Amino acid sequence: MDVQRSLRTAAQTGKVALGAKESLRAISQKKAKLVILAKNAPDLAGSGVETAAQQSRVPVYRFDGLNTELGPALGKPFSVAVAAVLEAGESDVLDLARAPRPPE
Repeated sequence: MDVQRSLRTAAQTGKVALGAKESLRAISQKKAKLVILAKNAPDLAGSGVETAAQQSRVPVYRFDGLNTELGPALGKPFSVAVAAVLEAGESDVLDLARAPRPPE
């Protein structure tokens, strides 16, 4: 699976919430299907979103790149540390929830 292509397709054909606040809102409203965290997501934003996702049983995917890489992967011209997939659209991005996690 090409993760970057899947992310871009999801952002173009589906719905993706960008940023910690929007992602937390999507999680609390039970709209988030997958949360994506950049490698360097700020501890407060990243851990808060990750905790909320775990409590709501929303899968969390740790993007193997910095926030400056996650933004462009989503087709945005700015950095993104946290994103939540609300609708996958024509993407297979939700398969990331089932992908084995890389060792840390």
